[in-house]
Amino acid sequence: MKRVANIIFIILSIALAVTIFLLSSDTGEESGSKSSSITEIILSIFVRDFDSMTREERLELINKYSFFIRKLAHFTEYAAFGFLLYGSLYTFDASSANKKKVLIISSWLLATFYAATDELHQKFVSGRGPSIRDVMIDSMGALFGIIVFMLIVLIITKVRNKKK
Repeated sequence: MKRVANIIFIILSIALAVTIFLLSSDTGEESGSKSSSITEIILSIFVRDFDSMTREERLELINKYSFFIRKLAHFTEYAAFGFLLYGSLYTFDASSANKKKVLIISSWLLATFYAATDELHQKFVSGRGPSIRDVMIDSMGALFGIIVFMLIVLIITKVRNKKK
């Protein structure tokens, strides 16, 4: 079962890395358009009377929250990436506490390195550019994802031990 979980985590990690790369390949205009569309959807869900606002009022609100939602997307996609990378390493071998520390650091550094190379990749995409702030946000997202994975393992372990 652990081998199957390991393969699934690896496949999902690769799929998310490819997705991140493809999203970073969008031009500045394409990326901005997607961000605005996603921001509009989120605002339509959470802002009362959003649909009854004038187009100008909606655009003003979209512009106001677009930056925050884009950065939240960075954090979230790398939280998922950190979760999956740690899951890949954990299901491969996490037999001792010392190894777990190495796995945590390894998966976090791998996600951070990928974030840095992803930002560098954007230097070569029209209308885009690298951002150290985004690498930092991505890195913190990855760490958050790793912590979430560790908490889930802790909860599962405690539940299993109570049943014994």
